[in-house]
Amino acid sequence: MKILICCESEIVRGALALSLEPAGHQILAEDDPHLLLQSLSGASALLVDSARAKQAIALLRDRGFVGRSLLLGDATLEELQQQASDAGADGFLPLNPPEDLPSRFAAALGARRRVLIVDDSEIVARLLKEELESKGFEISYAQDAETATSLILKRATRPDLILLDINMPKVNGGQFCRFVKKNQMFRTIKVVFCSGEERDKVAALVAECGADGYLLKDQLLGKWIVENT
Repeated sequence: MKILICCESEIVRGALALSLEPAGHQILAEDDPHLLLQSLSGASALLVDSARAKQAIALLRDRGFVGRSLLLGDATLEELQQQASDAGADGFLPLNPPEDLPSRFAAALGARRRVLIVDDSEIVARLLKEELESKGFEISYAQDAETATSLILKRATRPDLILLDINMPKVNGGQFCRFVKKNQMFRTIKVVFCSGEERDKVAALVAECGADGYLLKDQLLGKWIVENT
């Protein structure tokens, strides 16, 4: 698994690498989240300290990171849980004791995260499904907002993340995102636009609708073409 680490302490960054690399993980560690942007491709997890959590999580999600973010710390479990919630992290990873950190990391990742792909293009949905399933995500698919709504209303099929197309018939992505973000029942669901529109337009819609980030389809399809030719 490719793991990104954003932490002020060089000692902590080194300790995490020493603990997790022997377990087969690829570690990329920096003290500035901007330095991790070029390493986003294929990353499945972000470990970040409390000082950088809000900035790092928002920045990397805005640039397309869809992995699991875990807050690092040595506070009590209750304090770490609250800090993780405040920062928008998906969970937390206690740093102590260091001896069993790899097993605690695996436990912190927990059950497979559920991703709902909402897109009227079955080709794009299939590419996304293949990419995310290879990284351990559980995928469901809806061709339109109506079908997606029926899935998120049920706890058994409610996703952790929605990858949402913008241009769809009847209810477009912007309208559906606003519906999700304004409903307290869905407050834990993250929404990432996946669009063929120009970056500036998508970024503006993210800010307008309260989405958590975006991916550009031309980058996704370009990557698929390169890897399969």
